[in-house]
Amino acid sequence: MSENSPGKKIGIKEIAKIAGVSIATVDRVLNNRKDVSESTRKKIKDLIKEHNYQPNIYARSLSVKNNLSFAVLIPKTSQQTGYWDLCLQGINKGIQEYSNFGINIQVFLYDQEDVNTFEKLYAAVLSGNFNAVIIAPIFIKETELFVEECKKQKIETLFINSDIKGCSSMGYIGPDLTSTGRLAANLTSYLVKGKSTLLILNIARGLQNYAYLNTKIDGYSNYLKDKSADYDIIVKDIPSNNYDEIEMALLRLENEIDPDLIFVTNSRVSVVGKFFDEHPELSKPAIIGFDFLHENVNYLAKGTIDFLICQRPDKQGYMALNYLYRYFLLKEEKENFKPMPIDILTIENYLFYEN
Repeated sequence: MSENSPGKKIGIKEIAKIAGVSIATVDRVLNNRKDVSESTRKKIKDLIKEHNYQPNIYARSLSVKNNLSFAVLIPKTSQQTGYWDLCLQGINKGIQEYSNFGINIQVFLYDQEDVNTFEKLYAAVLSGNFNAVIIAPIFIKETELFVEECKKQKIETLFINSDIKGCSSMGYIGPDLTSTGRLAANLTSYLVKGKSTLLILNIARGLQNYAYLNTKIDGYSNYLKDKSADYDIIVKDIPSNNYDEIEMALLRLENEIDPDLIFVTNSRVSVVGKFFDEHPELSKPAIIGFDFLHENVNYLAKGTIDFLICQRPDKQGYMALNYLYRYFLLKEEKENFKPMPIDILTIENYLFYEN
């Protein structure tokens, strides 16, 4: 077997020898450092790919032990939805896996209805000597200020679940929100025909902090417009988490609009399912909403909800930590956007679905 045959494991020393450069130059390329010409960098990267060079991750983990720390700043689970609990499950899976490489990972959970809790915790992150922070940017203005402070301290930032374009240093991992809206519109076209009345509902307290829902709505409306579909589309907000208040708002909307279909833009579609279950005297419209949560699946199984669109919050949490691991330890390049799969659940297939 020759010295550099495909069957032999190759190291930095061999890569340097083949490329005709120093070991230090190869190391600079592996660690994305400067002071290497583009032609040399490309040559070394091509050799790495050709010889399937794999860095010694365990050796690297020893070198970063007690020196590489990630923060996670996301909402805590609320009584209204278990969405963020799923995200946290994915993060905990990542913590269990990547802590073995000597990485310190700390989770900070804020109240998505209280901006003061977000500000208090991001101050803790800034004083915590972290290399990177994963952020769910509910509070846009405050998140932008936080990211600016992170830049000053050379802390990398990564968004999950929703994005603020061009703000974070490492991009965004989560659903393509325009595509989720367009998918909901596509499902709408199967459920109701033209001349129908479509009610788009935003249900949550503090809706001013959920600007990303407008991206879904635009995707939904533009899809139907592109298809020249003759629908009457009405958008309404119910800025409450209290079921009694939501019930009164839905009764009023049913009386005023009498929709043929309701599209709930977030994971709180179960309250609409509950409403129609409790009011059998009303004609139930078709209902589309988001996320594989226990309370939502219950109404899907009953046939009250027609479709659930799932955005894989668990996978978002895990993939965010995986991305930081690959960037800091494997020295892979940054990605601006990592879209998550978008799944459709119906009464026929929900039993076989796993987050």
